[in-house]
This record gives sequence, structure tokens and C-alpha cells, in this order.
Amino acid sequence: MRTTRVIASMLAAIALPLCVSALAATAPQCPFTADYLKAQLGQPFAAGVPENGIVGKACTYKAKGIKLWIDAGPLAAPTAEMWRKMASPPGMKWKVVAGDPDKAVHEQPPAGVSPYPSLSYERAGWLVNITVTGVDGKAAIDSWNGKLLKLRRIP
Repeated sequence: MRTTRVIASMLAAIALPLCVSALAATAPQCPFTADYLKAQLGQPFAAGVPENGIVGKACTYKAKGIKLWIDAGPLAAPTAEMWRKMASPPGMKWKVVAGDPDKAVHEQPPAGVSPYPSLSYERAGWLVNITVTGVDGKAAIDSWNGKLLKLRRIP
């Protein structure tokens, strides 16, 4: 009986990363068009450029002085909160978006790190992180955070 449990645990340990990799292969690499982002965010963006992410597959969109980075993939931890704590620098905090169906949060960087617009949410077993750089000032960051909440959710 004990041997069966040990073997089952070993098989699960081997199979889980393979399943996660298989799911990541179906991730929308660059889920938004440049036209969609212009309509939603109010400024022209270049087409997305695929790249490797931290969670899964990522995509970078660039506009004049602004970079929007989307990293999405199957949630590789029991909860999004656990993943965020494990993958973030010490002192990082998250502001919960009240009433959000996908448990969205905005990152609040630790002291000494400039704030930036961000959105992180979990949906259908996926973790999606959206980060914007090149935006300064509390009012501008708050405005961008509001815009990010209105983007079509993936997957």
C-alpha cells in the first residue's frame, strides 16, 4: 500500500510539469492586436513581440515611451497569492480589486522601487500578469490601472 502511494506521488511529480507545459503551449502568445490596444488604452502601440515569460508565454507591446508586458500561463502553485509571494521581491504588496470576478490585484512595489501600473488575475486555472513601464505619477498610474481592468480578460 505504501509503495503504491510512493509510486503515485512520483508519477504525479513527473506528470504535473508535463501537463503544465502542455497547457502553456496553448497560451495566446500575443492576445491583443495593436488596434485593440489603441482603442482601449488611447494611444498607438506596435504589434506585440512574443518572448519567454516567467509564468508562461509573454508578449511585449511598445508605444512611445511606454512598454506593456503580458505574461500568462497555467498557475503553477496552489493559489495565485502563493505564486505572487514566491515570485516577487521582498516587500511587494498587492491591492485587491474589490468585487473582481477573477480576483484581480494591482502590484504595490516595496519602498525604493518606483510604482507602475499593473494587473494580475487568475482565470480558468491561469495566472495573467500585465505590467506597464514608462508611466510616472500617481494620477497617471491610477488611470492606467483603471484602463488595464477594462481590457478583455484572457484566456
